[in-house]
Formats: sequence, C-alpha cells, structure tokens
Amino acid sequence: MANTALQRVYEQLERQEKDAARAYALIQQDAERYHSQMQQLSDYRKQYLQQFTERGEEGISGSSYAHYHNFMKKLELAEFEQKQALDNIQQTVKNKHIDWMEIRKKRDALGLLLNKRKIAAQLVEHRREQKDLDEFSNFQYFKRKNNR
Repeated sequence: MANTALQRVYEQLERQEKDAARAYALIQQDAERYHSQMQQLSDYRKQYLQQFTERGEEGISGSSYAHYHNFMKKLELAEFEQKQALDNIQQTVKNKHIDWMEIRKKRDALGLLLNKRKIAAQLVEHRREQKDLDEFSNFQYFKRKNNR
C-alpha cells in the first residue's frame, strides 16, 4: 500500500478518533447528569422521610399515612429506575471509552508505520545523495588527475 493511501487511512483514523473522543465526552456528561438527578431524588426521598417521621411523632391520620406511604413507594421506584438508567449509561461510557482507545491504538500504530517508512525513505534518499556526491567527487578527482 502506498504511503499516500496509508496517509489517507491515518487521516481518516484521526477523524474517527476525534469523533469517538467527542462521543465519549458527551456520554460522560450525560452520566454525570443522571448521577446528579439520582442524588437529588435520593436527597428528596430522605427529606420526605424525615418530614414523615417528624409528623408521625405528632400523630397523623390514616389517610395522611396512606398518602405518605404511596408517595414514598413512588419515590423509591423513581430512584430505582434512575439507578438502572445510571447503570446503563455507565456501561455505555465504558464502551465508548473502549471504542475511543481502540481507534487511538490503530492510529498510533499506523503513525509509527508511516514514521518508519518516512525514515526509511529519508535514509534511501540520503544514501542516493551520498552516492551522487561520491561519484561527483571521483569524477572531479579523475578529471583533475587527467588534466595534469
């Protein structure tokens, strides 16, 4: 495969890496938002439970108790669902990170190959130039020797 084709593949991998890094950053932000929402739900449920406990010490009616109890169940369910959503998004974060790192490894490996080929081409060019200089020096030497 020619270096120009490899260079195009390298550039494509660079774009893919940037896209993967961007996707990873976005999903991380989503995970942080989900975590914050879960924390807010948990805090709210604890505050509501505290209010229930305080009112319970003063005495509450059966209907108020049923209302508190039903609302606590709803809060617990919402918190459970938020935890499941957070677990799912955290798995997606891991997957996006793995995708990003795999593309990065490919780009790095191809970059090393391109660099090795560049160095090898420079060495071939340097040897050719040195050979040309040596031939020119020999030509000049024999020319001077024959002119004497």
